[in-house]
Amino acid sequence: MKLRPGLKKIAQKQNNGRVAVDSLVIFCIGVFFIIFFSGFFARLDNWLHDSWLDLRLRLNVRSSGPQGLTNALFPLDGPSRDIVVVVIDDRSILGVPGLFQGDREVFAKAIRTLSACQPKVIAVDVFFAASSTEDRGPDFELAQAVAEAGNVVLKAYRRDDRRMTLPYPELSRSGTPAPSYFRTHRDESIRSVSMKFTSESGKVTPSFQTEVFRRFYGLKPTDFEFKENELIVRHTGLAPQSIPLSNGEYLWLNYDNPTRAYQTMSFYDLYNNSFKHEGLKDKLVIIGYANSMTEEKFFTPLGGYDYSPYLNALVFRNLLNRSALKPPDRAITFALAVGLLALFLFVIFRYLHPFSFGIVSILVILLLISLSLIALNLYKVIFDVTPAVSLLLVSLLYTIGKKYYFELAEKLRIKHAFQHYVTASVVNEILKNPEKLNLHGEERNLTIFFSDIEGFTSLSEGMSPLDVVSLLNEYLSEMTEIIFKYDGLLDKYEGDAIMAVFGAPVDQKDHAIRACRCALQNQKALARLREKWKQEGKPEIKARIGINTGVVVVGNMGSTMRFDYTVIGDNVNLAARLETANKLFQSEILVSDSTAELAKSAILSRRLGKLKVAGKDKQVDVYEVLAESAESDKAFLEKAKACKAAYDESQAALNRRDFIEAERILADHLKNYPADNPARILHSRIKGFLIVPPPPDWENIITQDSK
Repeated sequence: MKLRPGLKKIAQKQNNGRVAVDSLVIFCIGVFFIIFFSGFFARLDNWLHDSWLDLRLRLNVRSSGPQGLTNALFPLDGPSRDIVVVVIDDRSILGVPGLFQGDREVFAKAIRTLSACQPKVIAVDVFFAASSTEDRGPDFELAQAVAEAGNVVLKAYRRDDRRMTLPYPELSRSGTPAPSYFRTHRDESIRSVSMKFTSESGKVTPSFQTEVFRRFYGLKPTDFEFKENELIVRHTGLAPQSIPLSNGEYLWLNYDNPTRAYQTMSFYDLYNNSFKHEGLKDKLVIIGYANSMTEEKFFTPLGGYDYSPYLNALVFRNLLNRSALKPPDRAITFALAVGLLALFLFVIFRYLHPFSFGIVSILVILLLISLSLIALNLYKVIFDVTPAVSLLLVSLLYTIGKKYYFELAEKLRIKHAFQHYVTASVVNEILKNPEKLNLHGEERNLTIFFSDIEGFTSLSEGMSPLDVVSLLNEYLSEMTEIIFKYDGLLDKYEGDAIMAVFGAPVDQKDHAIRACRCALQNQKALARLREKWKQEGKPEIKARIGINTGVVVVGNMGSTMRFDYTVIGDNVNLAARLETANKLFQSEILVSDSTAELAKSAILSRRLGKLKVAGKDKQVDVYEVLAESAESDKAFLEKAKACKAAYDESQAALNRRDFIEAERILADHLKNYPADNPARILHSRIKGFLIVPPPPDWENIITQDSK
């Protein structure tokens, strides 16, 4: 049986080479995507972090108390008592005359009322742009109120990264103006806030939030130092506080509480002085718009829109509680992703089975996602893992794809190798369990089947080559179909001869029975073909079959360039000798004693005698296969039983040297079954013994002189 070139080791080396090249290609593509599609991964990481923030809030809402396991794993700070938000809500707009039009006397009155409550700092999150063109009185009134309070931080308008617009001059000189800028990320969410402003001339100015933070603690401007990616705050008598920044200026916000979880009061109550003054003492008070007519709304990672004063309250809470997030380190993110991808593609993939590789990959992915959750919730660190997770998923898909590709290639190779030599059911069994197929040679107990046409050379002499081919193809097709019916392996054709193997490549416990049944069906099919050919004027073909069961070597035999999947060994040669030994007995199916013994539960056979095989000293008991024990043709089965009984009885008499009885038994038998050729041959020998008896030490051994 011819297989395509290449042994398993060579194929394995080729596969390994392809895997190494493919792994390098996948690695380069992964690095390319990390570098040039960083925005995509940033969105994925933002989504992941937002999921943790949302999960933390939801779990804490449902948690039974601060001592629960949920709070330990998803800690949530309590409401801040140092921050008060004064919102200019719908009630204020409708209830305070002139507020909607931006009457500055209204704000002046509110600031004086607040100042009387002795807050530490008043953050006015309202931008007062140009001076009034007609009546400047309200402008001066507001400026005077701010100056009298002495602790008011005013909002300046930041036009871009290098330019800002201050409030009108009188107000700017009365208070401390500073720019406010909430940075929107790719998904338009507010995740960070600017802590400083650098002008076109390079002058650094603290942002609105930084200035409010400084005023709350009563620190000097020199106590604040901006470094490359951190803000150093030097508190009196305490260790310096390091506030992590990204891009040198942005503080990453930690949404560790709902954005409105602060003490809140309406501007209406402030204006009308209808609140408890002691509730504002030493507080950080924020004044800002938060009504249905306010256009300035910000989208938050928690999935909704909110107003500027609430976001400022979140910023101040993060600063006061030291709970701001540490921004992601892009270098660590890149190194982690590239390192893990290289480790998995070039090391782990080569030494682990694909299933184990998949388990390890999934565990590492789950570990990375868990680290992202733990880092954010317990350590307030943004740990970007989606590049690493994505690349690991790619490597996992690559592994699954490679496994599928190799398995498919191997199955196609096996299918291509065996589909013309075994039945489809055997091919499917091999494909389901390819590990059962040993292509490199192993010793196994198999049944070998040889078939040959009797006198085919002389039969074909009077026929044209095309007629010979046509007749031979018809015969071989019919015989091969029967071999496949019993799941035999068609080893080879040698002219008009057929060699088949039962029990390989897939194990068959009943391989001897299958081979005998196949032989019987072959002879029945050939009898039908003879009738057909007789009507067509074609020669009548007879075939001899030899079968032997024994230990042989099965596997790929040949060179590295071309080889056969076949069997070799003495038991193969014996099967071939049994096929030719049919001439001595004029039988059709001759099997060895090992085959007859294994098949006796289903096959009816008779011992023809002891055969000395040509070219060997070995003597073998040979049997003729007569019929299946469960043969449906009763007449055929009865004939087989009669032939077996007569032959066995005659041989028993012969062994007793009772030649007369032996001759009588066969003579009576041949009257009823004259076509029993082995019985007729034995009968002729016995009649000779009646004339010239064999010597006393004689043993009934038939010698095969030629192969």
